[in-house]
Amino acid sequence: MKRQWSHPSIALPLLVALFLLLTFRCTLRHAAQRLAAAPAGDAGSHAVDAELAELAAVDPAAAAVLRDAERLLETNLTMRAPPELRDAAVRGLRGWLARQQRFDPGVMSELVDLIKRPIDLHAAAGGGAGDAGGEVRPYASCAVVGNSGVLLAREHGALIDAHDLVIRLNNAPAGAEGSPLARHVGARTGLAFLNSNVLSRCASRSAGAGGGCRRCRAYGERVPILTYMCSAAHFVEHAACSAGEAAAAPVVVTDARLDAVCARVVKYYSLRRFVRETGRPAAEWGGAHEEGMFHYSSGMQAVVAAAGVCARVSVFGFGKEPGARHHYHTLQRGELDLHDYEAEYEFYRDLEERPEAIPFLRDSGFRLPPVVVYR
Repeated sequence: MKRQWSHPSIALPLLVALFLLLTFRCTLRHAAQRLAAAPAGDAGSHAVDAELAELAAVDPAAAAVLRDAERLLETNLTMRAPPELRDAAVRGLRGWLARQQRFDPGVMSELVDLIKRPIDLHAAAGGGAGDAGGEVRPYASCAVVGNSGVLLAREHGALIDAHDLVIRLNNAPAGAEGSPLARHVGARTGLAFLNSNVLSRCASRSAGAGGGCRRCRAYGERVPILTYMCSAAHFVEHAACSAGEAAAAPVVVTDARLDAVCARVVKYYSLRRFVRETGRPAAEWGGAHEEGMFHYSSGMQAVVAAAGVCARVSVFGFGKEPGARHHYHTLQRGELDLHDYEAEYEFYRDLEERPEAIPFLRDSGFRLPPVVVYR
């Protein structure tokens, strides 16, 4: 006779266990939704803050970059770097890799020395303004100009140019003084912030036109470049740019510790948004995003870097509106899937309205400056 598994003594405990499991999962889901929606400073948010912070610390994309960096060091960059650039590229890569070993949000307090000091030293050597030695002071005011098409719906150009330092992203064009474009995006540029993919492309195009970094200096050779490394191999292009004319402004690589802070902050906000909007556990976030490719945007890191080197920060050209292009200077309308722009917008709101609530930054010991986001 075929054995039956529907006996009440077996079926009833299974049903009870299934009911309890479903109830437990629902309870966890609703609790996660409530906590993720609560402001970070609320007493009830500490448990989910800890969970999200722990998940945010896992960065497969950064881990892949580190593995590539170690492999490149083993081969001494011989596959990519010409002999005249090899030593400089290896030195840059080794220094960058050494700072990957620990997570340190306290790097925010060092950014004036790490970013502004080399710029000031170069300016002073050329007879320009800047702190040549001793304590380096922050810029009095900075404008970070994003690339969103919403800029063309505003006329913030004069306000942008009134700042002590104007930061532009990935060589997006400034307007010629007095031009219609300048009314919207401004005409001045004091610092170019580049994704290293952009640096690699423009430096490669310069190879046949005298070498160096000519095409990367969209705003002229006197404008310094700040770049973050998406690939360890791009230290070859950095070496090429740094080996240019002595009069050219420096090409500074962001500290790897700053990269790690930005990665954790953005992933935290993306995790929180995911839990709030889907009701699913935070651990399922990776299945909804291409976790191995997920990354902060250039604009996000430029804003965080500005917060570290400026006494006051203004943010322009971040956001989207119906009918506006993704970039004001291209025909691109779609967004890149590897970024969570909505999560970054939530971060900017906190940066403006309640900076004390921002995870990782609030534990850095660094006091964030006033930030105004012009929408």
